[in-house]
Amino acid sequence: MKTKEIKELLYKGYLHTNIIFEIVGKPKEHIENTLKAYIENIKQDEELHIVNEEFESAEEMEEGVFGAVAELEIILPNIEKLNWLCINFSPASVEILEPDKKTITQKEIGDWTNDLLSRLHEIGMIQKNLKGQFDVLVKNFNAMTRNAIILSLKETNEIDSIAKKLACQKNILKNSLKH
Repeated sequence: MKTKEIKELLYKGYLHTNIIFEIVGKPKEHIENTLKAYIENIKQDEELHIVNEEFESAEEMEEGVFGAVAELEIILPNIEKLNWLCINFSPASVEILEPDKKTITQKEIGDWTNDLLSRLHEIGMIQKNLKGQFDVLVKNFNAMTRNAIILSLKETNEIDSIAKKLACQKNILKNSLKH
């Protein structure tokens, strides 16, 4: 995108931003390919004008886990679009390069706040659902562990033998036996 085109869009009220996206995982090639695909998905939006993009090679952060970063210089039409991008693509960092000042209407602030609240409520519902699933899994796991211990006790009362048979650490088994 040429400087003249950027200036024309800024004159129309667009935002000039620098946005960083980061992804963490393994293996290295998967992380790099996933980040590139993620950015390609973002670029499909015709309202976003990509001025520049830079990808860094994935670097090992800890044993076997890699992090990759992409930095995009993007021209966005308004604060709502920036908000949409942040809510739906979760960048690691957003820097507004231009303009230095911008007037925001009550409607824009209300829309931005309502979009944010909607996403927060959605995340809250997902978290509650996952918590319920987790609680059921823990309850079932504990019942299965109890049953496995009871069945093992019919054959032997040696903690070492039971721990080996259940592939369980001895100290954890001792705690379970207390209960």
